[in-house]
Amino acid sequence: MRRLLPWLGPAAAAAALEPFVRSDGGDTWLFVKAGRILLSSDWSRAFADRSIQVGPLQLALDGTVGRSPEVLAVLLAAAAALLVTAVARVAGVERPRLLALAGLAAVATGFTTHVFDAGHPADGLLPLLWVIAAVEARRGRTVRAALLVGLSAGFETWGVLGLAALALAPSLRSAARSAVLAAGVAAALYLPFVLAGHFAMGGYRWQIASHSLLGHVVAAGTTFGWPLRFAQGGGALVAGVVAARLARRSPHAVWLVPAAVVLARLALDPQPHGYYFDGVQATALVGLALVAARGLRLPRVAREPLA
Repeated sequence: MRRLLPWLGPAAAAAALEPFVRSDGGDTWLFVKAGRILLSSDWSRAFADRSIQVGPLQLALDGTVGRSPEVLAVLLAAAAALLVTAVARVAGVERPRLLALAGLAAVATGFTTHVFDAGHPADGLLPLLWVIAAVEARRGRTVRAALLVGLSAGFETWGVLGLAALALAPSLRSAARSAVLAAGVAAALYLPFVLAGHFAMGGYRWQIASHSLLGHVVAAGTTFGWPLRFAQGGGALVAGVVAARLARRSPHAVWLVPAAVVLARLALDPQPHGYYFDGVQATALVGLALVAARGLRLPRVAREPLA
């Protein structure tokens, strides 16, 4: 039981606290409605509303567990605490006390509550999955890494930006192959809805907010459509790949690469929503735990053999 305490303690604390601090869930109600359509005989119309800008995996979650906001909030809070602890362990933190502190820090900083508040849990949780993908890619387990990245896109389309984590693979060829696999998995998740002819996600348009970084360069109110989203994603991928090349011999590369992707994505985003920063917080929690375990130095590490 003592071995499980560093894992279960923070998760239990997050779940117990959530009923007292949770919000109304932001966009959750919208995704619950679409999730119910997804799980019905009329499933092909799940993305007929262009405002549905999340993936089928999130709609499936909201269409089932999300029918009870209270249950969804508790589940996400516990899952967030567990995931922070698990990712810290995968990244190289071994001491139970540090693992427990990482999970408790996720609760104390409000991270476990943020993943429910806006209705977009992916903003905080997907960068954590990318850390796992980065570890798997570095170890040569590129198929596992690719599957994690591909499935990430099933929660929100920008989950595919986790492709940058695959740049930590032992060779350029293995990185390229895993990137193709990840992109294929991501495409397969959306393809049935595209073929059904009711896929309207691409028709959504954002407006550049005056208090975003872009708003200081481009006139506020300028339309920001999907072509610019692709450009934004390309910039974030470049930032992640550059971080992977610069830090690839450091044990900290596994969280620095996702952090670079998230920061670049935020810098190029037309909307400065607060929940967008959940990914920064998530990677920082893992990074701080790893720094506490291994220090601030960036030692040269031997490339691990293929699994």
